[in-house]
Amino acid sequence: MNARRNPDGDSSIWRRLLIEAKCTVKRRIAKPGIAVDEPAQPYLVVPILGQSNAFGMGLGLDPEGLDRAHPAVHQWAMSGPSKGTAVLGVDPLFHEIPAGRVGFGVTFAKRLADETSRSVLLIPGARGDTSFTPKNGYTWDGEDRSTRVNLYRQVVAAIDAALARFPGSEVAAVLWHQGETDVPLMSPTTYQGKLDGLIADLRTRYGADTPVVLGQMVPEEMERSGKPYDGIDAVHRDTPNRLHRTVFVPGPRSAFNSETDRHYSAAGLRELADRMWSAYHGMCSESLARYRADAQGITGN
Repeated sequence: MNARRNPDGDSSIWRRLLIEAKCTVKRRIAKPGIAVDEPAQPYLVVPILGQSNAFGMGLGLDPEGLDRAHPAVHQWAMSGPSKGTAVLGVDPLFHEIPAGRVGFGVTFAKRLADETSRSVLLIPGARGDTSFTPKNGYTWDGEDRSTRVNLYRQVVAAIDAALARFPGSEVAAVLWHQGETDVPLMSPTTYQGKLDGLIADLRTRYGADTPVVLGQMVPEEMERSGKPYDGIDAVHRDTPNRLHRTVFVPGPRSAFNSETDRHYSAAGLRELADRMWSAYHGMCSESLARYRADAQGITGN
């Protein structure tokens, strides 16, 4: 007799094939990004890592208003015909598959660009329903050598390519929002080890003081799902006690799409982005002052 399949684990083979076919179509039909001029000064690079809320699932896209483009916010496209190039960074972003809704990365990047008078390059590396635990052929575990797609190594390759293309650019902040999928699949202790290892590897690559900003999972999803979210939420909350230059950002309440879609709404993700920015601003004031001084040196102001 076959063991019952874990409903939170791998989908059936037919469903995985269907999902991958849809992803392939989305990549192929994606429109090119909007071309941008290379900035006079190297980029401040901001990778976006994690699962669906990092990918951007917020309903309420406002392209002519709150989500309108900022000329100094660009993205390193991870999919579509512009893959591997810098284009305008506007929601929906070109993640591993093209997004369709609002995320938090663009709002954060606008704040950083305005504060520093520097151009910001987002690296949109998130994918929904992904975890450190291998699931449906994807993993965030950088040490995993057997799962079909290693999202961590994929985003690191993109960061490295962007840094090589634009010499002198630096990783100014890493934005992390993930954990929902790991909740039923991995113990909090194991999750902590995986998360801390990911941050350590990023800092080996991009600087020992690379800031990491962790956004909280949707409060109502944690309360109403019936799953044991408390453990991984506690790991996120405790990260600043374990690791320097990290900050945990509580998520807004009453800011999700619906009871059947408890992802942050567009308004919720903009609010989360503003909170992430405020936390980052307080943690990295010296770095921000340096970025401003560098910009003034270029412009002569």
